[in-house]
Amino acid sequence: MTRRPLFYGLSLLIGVLLFGIAGLNHPFLSGDGAAQLSTIAHKSGWRVIHWSLLFGLVFLYVGLIGVALRHDGTPGATPGRAGVFLGAFTFAVWSLNILFMVGAGWRLAHAFTAADTGLTGTHAVFVYDMLHPTGLAAERLATFMLGLVAYMFGWAIRNGGVWPRWLAWAAWGVALANAAVALVFDEFSSNLFVAQGVFVIWLAATAVVMLAERRQGT
Repeated sequence: MTRRPLFYGLSLLIGVLLFGIAGLNHPFLSGDGAAQLSTIAHKSGWRVIHWSLLFGLVFLYVGLIGVALRHDGTPGATPGRAGVFLGAFTFAVWSLNILFMVGAGWRLAHAFTAADTGLTGTHAVFVYDMLHPTGLAAERLATFMLGLVAYMFGWAIRNGGVWPRWLAWAAWGVALANAAVALVFDEFSSNLFVAQGVFVIWLAATAVVMLAERRQGT
């Protein structure tokens, strides 16, 4: 058992902290495009929040690679590899709306607030209203795919037999929740972010199990 559990476990934990803290500090965007742009422009640390989310995704994915590697050579190896492969696409889609918000969204917000109540501000709102729904659609798709990723890792943990079975059952619960939310609610619903938060909480539990196993091994 030389799978570098400390590195991967800490990666998961760092990713959970970055993503969780940034998510809790993210303001709730409501109202029309003008209201949302105003909220973005007046939120201190907007770019720090979104860069934390992006770097958090990187650490989370590295941690998932470690989960798959831990189950290499066990009956859970195949679903673990499948989870990593699908996770690469899932995390790429998951990052699209965050990338839009840290870049174009932030610039449009400052163009809107710095402009006189005229053509520039109107253009900023128009561009935001046209592009932001694409990012939200990516959030909905990513939420559904996170359910599939959790489902595959649930089987990896269940079949591998090296970690507690409750972690596999928790993964399947996360899978059901994410898939249901993505199918029932549209891309403008805040329930998508709640479902993503449930997935991150499961990753936090996985990090604890991974690090605890290393401690027992040493």
